[in-house]
Amino acid sequence: MEENYLIEKKPAIKQAWLRILLFIIMYLVGSVVMTMIAGAFIVLTGYVSLEELQSVMGNKGDINILIFTQFFSLIAVALSIWVFRKFIDKKSIISLGFTIKGRLKDIVAGFLLGFILLLLGFLILYFINQLEVTGITYSAKAILGSLILFIIVAVVEESMMRGYILNNLIESLKNKYIALLISAVIFALFHGINPNITILGFINLIFAGLALGITYVHTKNLWFPIFLHISWNFFQGPIFGFEVSGLNIKSIINHDVLGSDLITGGKFGFEGSIIITVLLIGMILSIELIFRKRIKD
Repeated sequence: MEENYLIEKKPAIKQAWLRILLFIIMYLVGSVVMTMIAGAFIVLTGYVSLEELQSVMGNKGDINILIFTQFFSLIAVALSIWVFRKFIDKKSIISLGFTIKGRLKDIVAGFLLGFILLLLGFLILYFINQLEVTGITYSAKAILGSLILFIIVAVVEESMMRGYILNNLIESLKNKYIALLISAVIFALFHGINPNITILGFINLIFAGLALGITYVHTKNLWFPIFLHISWNFFQGPIFGFEVSGLNIKSIINHDVLGSDLITGGKFGFEGSIIITVLLIGMILSIELIFRKRIKD
């Protein structure tokens, strides 16, 4: 009886690519349904009219509505993960990388790293005269709202991209770096419909997927990428005033970007800049070297 308990249950669907495809389909369908439910609730409560709904959920959307709709996306991804882990993968949700014991350093490191990268990028643009600060505004309510929004966004995307998709790819492919690259491309494709995306912006999203997943291939733990993702979006938009993957968020620092879109990122935001390309590559290589040194030691 004890031996049978130790035998790992085989997935109901053997092919990892098929599990991932079906998972993505379920999430997308669930997300659309949940967004419709959220939209209907918003209209029925009289918060906005049906005609106004699309505009307040768009590029310069109402932060309260964005939080509300993202919460429904969280429900969609949580339901999808529960169904697939219980009935298809036949493994626990915790095993995706949600074990928190001993992960405080990862949480702190992820959050600090996001801040450092965005600060470096902001300062580089400022000192090469590609960015001009036009004002400082502060609203505690807006900052708190943005933080809540990006916490939900990070949990949704990391649970799905690194948690479910990358986890399954690593377990099915012999080369974990190929698994990481595939997951990063899927991550970029999910953001491919964002406003004002450019070719360099899309490439940088692939590098961002690599940066968010590089620790996961070594640790299979989600807390570092979750807090790096939170920090990246939070400091990029609400603090330093860049668009977040093309989305305009109210910020503390207001500025105008000057010169070439290749340097500044243009309307897509700093994620479309060649500067962030270099910073992301440096981060990926540094993290990989750190883990290789740990393994060697």
